[in-house]
Amino acid sequence: MIPSDLAARLRILTESLVNPVSPVREISADLPELPVGQRFTARVESALPDGTFRALVAGRNLTLALPQPAQPGDTLELVVTARTPRLIVAEGAEDAPARQSPPPTLSRTGQIISTLLSGEERAPQPATIARTTPLLPEPPLQAARLVPALQQAIVESGLFYEAHQAQWVAGRYPAEALAREPQARHARQLRVLEAAAAAQADGETPSADSSRSAEPVAGRTPATATPGLPTELQPIVQQQLDAAATQHIVWRGEVWPGQTLHWEIEAGEQQRNAPEEAPAEQWTTTVRLTLPRLGDINVVLRLAPAKVSLAMTAMADSATALQQGFADLKAAFAAAGLPPLEGSVESHESA
Repeated sequence: MIPSDLAARLRILTESLVNPVSPVREISADLPELPVGQRFTARVESALPDGTFRALVAGRNLTLALPQPAQPGDTLELVVTARTPRLIVAEGAEDAPARQSPPPTLSRTGQIISTLLSGEERAPQPATIARTTPLLPEPPLQAARLVPALQQAIVESGLFYEAHQAQWVAGRYPAEALAREPQARHARQLRVLEAAAAAQADGETPSADSSRSAEPVAGRTPATATPGLPTELQPIVQQQLDAAATQHIVWRGEVWPGQTLHWEIEAGEQQRNAPEEAPAEQWTTTVRLTLPRLGDINVVLRLAPAKVSLAMTAMADSATALQQGFADLKAAFAAAGLPPLEGSVESHESA
């Protein structure tokens, strides 16, 4: 069923502060010897899905990011404005002298992507989420209470905000959940500041209702705001790029006061059992924590369509207790209709 307010949702979505991030592709380091100020000719061969273009320059196929639209077959006269060993920045040679407006510059998002593509700084790292407040106020009496808290910590971290926006537009994601993500909170703060500034200019005191009147969570940039990526959201965009490049997420924080947790989620290599079959997704999750009675524990869980494997390491006394409960865990997996559980418990020396 198509939502009755689909048009309004689409309008809000297109005015969102943060745009979806395309997959990162590496640019070849084999660049022509074009110094800054050098004019050159590029023939556009094709447009790529991420907004860049495949072009023929000096007999070589290169990927170009252009400040103006282009079509396959266009021949462009460009001038080099900056370069690194792995990146050439250029603009239109004919337009540059006559342009009245400032030359185009990369937004902060573009700068982050450019840095990853050029390889001048660190390689992409796992997207790391650091939690400063405990997930739960106290240890849960049942472990089941911890599951939704951990799920919410990842799902509402902001890493998947654009995907959640698309689901929300289709009516498959709750607005209240989207409102809890950092990008949506930032958008609401901007609306509050805009309302306060407008009220101050009119000599009025902004009411609480004015800040809630535009409650839809896909934020809109105020007309007076400077275009570009807000400083507060730059770390999240970096995390999104890292997650897209590495398929690896790390969460660190307290699950309840005094109980820290190191949690990793990583996509494994997809495998095919037969050439005609679709590749099977595999995931690995790793948990490291120190418990009051069991001490240091490391758990590695690997998920595949056909089986689940679990490897645990703990101190000798704790390993014995965990091994005794492993049979019950296997039975619980079978009772829940999950794939067969394979695993082992090993001991390690205390630090």
